Amino acid sequence: MFPKKVHYGLRFLLTLSGVAEGSHLGVAEIAERENISVKFLEAIAVALRKNGLVDVRRGAGGGYSLSKSLKEITLFDVVLVLDEKIDKEIGTEGSNTERAVGRFLLSVRNDYGRLLRRTNLEKLRNYYADENERIMYYI
Repeated sequence: MFPKKVHYGLRFLLTLSGVAEGSHLGVAEIAERENISVKFLEAIAVALRKNGLVDVRRGAGGGYSLSKSLKEITLFDVVLVLDEKIDKEIGTEGSNTERAVGRFLLSVRNDYGRLLRRTNLEKLRNYYADENERIMYYI
C-alpha cells in the first residue's frame, strides 16, 4: 500500500527523532544504520527538506535534524511528499459507471487523507518504544 520511499522516509525521520537537540546526522550514517541505499535515502532527505520536514546543516558536524517534533508531523505530510501517486487525478467524467466509480474512489481517497492527517509520527515513536521494550524483555 505504501511505497518504499514512504517506509524509508519514516525510518529516516524516526532515526532523526532520537538525535539530541542541536545535533545532526548524516545520510550515510543513517543509511548504514538502517541498511538503506545512500543514494535513495539522499533523494528522500532532499524531498523532506524541500517540504520543511527536516533541516540540514552543511559542513563539519552537519547533517539532518527534524524541523518539527514528531507530534507536529503527520503521516499525511510524509505521504504527500514521498508518494507521487497520492495526488493522481481520479476521473469523474464519462459514463454513469465511470462517474460512479470516480466519485467512490475520490470519497475513499478523501477518507484516507483524513486518517493520515489525524495520525502524527509520535505514534510511530511509540511503536518503536514498544519494540525496544519487547527486545529487552527477551534478553
